Amino acid sequence: MDVVIDTDPGIGTVGVDPEDSLALALAFASGELDVRAVTCVQGNVPVRHSFASAARVLELLDRQHVPLAAGHERPLGGAARHEQLRRLAESGRRARVLPAAEGPLAEPRAVELIVRTAREHAPLTVIAIGPLTNLASALLADPSLPDRLERVVVMGGAFETPGNVTPTAEFNFFMDPEAANVVLASGLTPVLLGLDICHRTHLTPEQLTQVGFHSPFGRFLRRVSDEWLHGSDDGPHLYDSLAVACAVNSDLFEYTPALVHVETASEPLAGTSAAWLPGRASAWSRPDRPDNALIATDVDLEAFESLFGARVLARL
Repeated sequence: MDVVIDTDPGIGTVGVDPEDSLALALAFASGELDVRAVTCVQGNVPVRHSFASAARVLELLDRQHVPLAAGHERPLGGAARHEQLRRLAESGRRARVLPAAEGPLAEPRAVELIVRTAREHAPLTVIAIGPLTNLASALLADPSLPDRLERVVVMGGAFETPGNVTPTAEFNFFMDPEAANVVLASGLTPVLLGLDICHRTHLTPEQLTQVGFHSPFGRFLRRVSDEWLHGSDDGPHLYDSLAVACAVNSDLFEYTPALVHVETASEPLAGTSAAWLPGRASAWSRPDRPDNALIATDVDLEAFESLFGARVLARL
């Protein structure tokens, strides 16, 4: 399966979630996927940081040949997205173990690379594990793009559980709610892995005791992300790796068709994902529109943990 991974890796920035890098490691260790390109988006950190981090991860994984591109540096809402830009500025001031990318960012940029890769490798799968700015911009730039995309897997949303950045919003949708709605309105019917299912995953202390951290990537991860690895009793969640696993083996999951809308008008509720799922008390209020997403509602956790352990942890 030919894939593009759109990501906002924070590894290399002190105190920022580095889990995107583990998702990249899982993708490259999975023979089911042929990663044709990696694109970087604003989110956990500014684009100049995510681009530098992704470049370092590709080097450590010996995948320097994979095309890498930087995307838009602001959400689609631009200057109107005050809180999102404040968060980007705050993460941009954090200490860096790796220097940020300097000077003009290399061409092609993310939108061009996504569009070009879809033309050269259709049908293409996009795995989006950051805010949806780049994918939405590519869809706006090339209206024929959906015809070349076989599948879109998105880590985003919180449907029947609280948010993790505001009381109701999940981080990726919060950081660019307009982009999320562009993708949902595109006719692609993306698979959405929200906090409901992602919060079932953990990288447990017991698993970490089995990790040798002998590889170049493993040694770097331990050096720059030890606080994240050991920061909680249960261990960190594996949001982005779960999305990659969904692309690797869709049979690990159960899915429910739903109509999903992301709030953009209300600043306090920005990024909130309202999902009309069948069989819920809210079904009576559903707008008269077709389903636009498949929500992952269950996962074989044992099979996912086995996959992640064999392909990521055993290689660290």
